[in-house]
This record gives sequence, structure tokens and C-alpha cells, in this order.
Amino acid sequence: MAVVIIGGGLMGLSAAFHLRRADPTVPVTVLERARVGAAASGASAAGVRVMGRDPAERALALESLARWPDLDRELDGETRYRRDGGLRVAIDDAAWSAVPAWVAAQRADGVSLEVVDEPAMRGLAPGLAPECLGGVYSAIDGQAEAMPTVLAFAAAARRLGARIEDGNGVRRVVAEGGRVVAVERTDGARVPCDVAIVAAGAWSAALLIPHGVELPLHTRALQMLLTVPAPVTLACVVGCFDRKLSLKQLADGAYLIGGGWPASITDEPENRYEIIDDSVRASREIARTVYPAVSDAALARSWAGLEAFTPDEIPLIGPVPALEGLFVAAGFCGHGFALSPAVGDILARLALGRDAREHLWRGLRVDRVTKEAVTR
Repeated sequence: MAVVIIGGGLMGLSAAFHLRRADPTVPVTVLERARVGAAASGASAAGVRVMGRDPAERALALESLARWPDLDRELDGETRYRRDGGLRVAIDDAAWSAVPAWVAAQRADGVSLEVVDEPAMRGLAPGLAPECLGGVYSAIDGQAEAMPTVLAFAAAARRLGARIEDGNGVRRVVAEGGRVVAVERTDGARVPCDVAIVAAGAWSAALLIPHGVELPLHTRALQMLLTVPAPVTLACVVGCFDRKLSLKQLADGAYLIGGGWPASITDEPENRYEIIDDSVRASREIARTVYPAVSDAALARSWAGLEAFTPDEIPLIGPVPALEGLFVAAGFCGHGFALSPAVGDILARLALGRDAREHLWRGLRVDRVTKEAVTR
């Protein structure tokens, strides 16, 4: 048995690590067309959260968050993970009045959340603006750093014997008699395999179309902003109800600002984008509105990651209908980073024919999409 993983982002690298750890006799090759973490994984805001997840993701997120505190030890690497909590604030009466029902729905699925009034909120994040009325706190939420996490997974997979080939893209998945037999690289070379895992982010769908499988994915570029370092005053990750905001302060004091503001895709096949000035202004404005100290930190740089989105904005995980040996993990819609430990374990279990713990991802299956979207 041999496994080829298409895509050197977090999901593919996590799958490689878990495969080699589970069965060191199985050859595992990761094919990455550029370099590991070159696309969405390396551009991520690196939030590690369960709060605010879709119901179909909650069990998977809880499983994954349980792994993060020991992940550096597992990988013998450094993800720069911190479990300092997540705080989502309300800045208007309508949002604040909706909090009890929002919290109750998540608690029913085992997500432990705390509604915090204004004094308690300011105890968690003293620099919040006067407009903030209160919030919801998740003690198990936190943050890591994107490229250190990518590199930690890559190094751990290599140590366990996985072959990771940067600069080798994939032209197609080769199937015979209804099952995978090889992956063909862009240079024409074939890599024989019994299992192929497509974890190629925004470029996943194109690899399945020749097999009559149409994944309903579309691509968006999501902007990130980083300021110069400032005095460290913010420990938890801050979000805002009904606003696009993810605000973190890194160990060196720099603010990392995300939340889903768009960039412009200029060349999707080549992973190229342009930052939109209006998005930069709007993102900085909401950050300042919620946490005024951000105003004092100049912008150091900006970037974007090309993310694959599904119509319902939750990922596609699992076997591809009617093609034996082909599995997919794609469409993480800008919030897959935290899920990578659990998703890699699930992909490894699927590839090895073991119990894949489907209760964690039943609502994320590839075959949940309509017959019109996936055909064979």
C-alpha cells in the first residue's frame, strides 16, 4: 500500500504525520507545487477556536482543541500555541440581546461558553472601547502562528519517514477500474499509489472534474494585516458580533488583524492577489472601534490567502463517491487552521481503512452535497 497526498498545506501535512505515526510501513508522499504553507495555510490568522462554529463542526473542533496543548510535544516542534481564551464582544443592543440564544445553542453541543458582563469583559481585555457592552468568553480558545505550525508538521512528518516534495505539482489523479492507481505530476512522472488524498485547497476541485466529480468550491482571497510591535496589553483573541474582526496580539506586541476582509484575486492558478485599500481601511477601522490601542500601531505589512469556500461555508471531508481510494479535505472557508490535528488523524484512518470516527465529521461528508453538484 502507498499513499500520495496532494497539497503541502496543514491538512496534507497533518495527514502525512498521522499516517506515518499510525503505520510506519506505509510509504507516504506529499506533492506540493510550490513550497509547504505557500497558500492559505501559511497566510492564516492561526486562530484556535471552538466558539462560533457551525453545528456540524463543533464535535470536530472540540476534538481538535483537546490536542493543541500537547501538540508541540507530539510534533517535537514549535507552533507558538497559546491558550489565552477567546472573547467575542457586542457593540450594539441588538447583538447583545441575541447572545443568550447564541450561547445556549453551543452549550447544547458541549461547548463551554461564559457570558460576561461589562466589568468581567474589561477584566479579560482592559483596553476594550467604551462602546463594548459585554461579550462571550471561551476559555479553551487560543492562537498559534501559521508558518511555525506548518513547518512543525512538515518536520515531524519527515522525521517519521514521509517524503515531502516541494516544487512538484499534480496534473491528475489516475484511476483504473473505478479505483486510484497513481498520481501524475506536472512533469509527467507517475507516482503509483493505492490511496490519494486531495488536500489542495482552492485547487482541489480541478483534480476531481476528470473523474466526473464536481465539488462546489469557489475561491476567495482573505486579507490579513500586521502592525509594528506595540506594548503588550491583549492576551485573548478578540472578535465582534456582526462585524468582521479577528484581533490578536502576538508575543512581540504586533497586532494581527483579520476577520474575512477580501483581497482581489489577480491570478488564481498562480496564487496571486492584490490587497484592496478599502478592505485595509475597513479592517483597521473596526479593530480601532473595538480596541482603540490598535490606532497607535502603524501597519507593517499585509497579505492574503486564497481560500476554498463551500456554499454552506463548512468543509468537505471524506471519501469521494464512486472512486475507491480517493479522499478529500477541502473547502475550510478560512477557519480550518484549528481543525488540522483532528482532520489529519481522520484522513489517516480513512486511508488505512480504520475506524475514522465518523461521528466527528458526519455533517461534513463530501456526499452531503446535492446530486446535481456531485455526479459520477
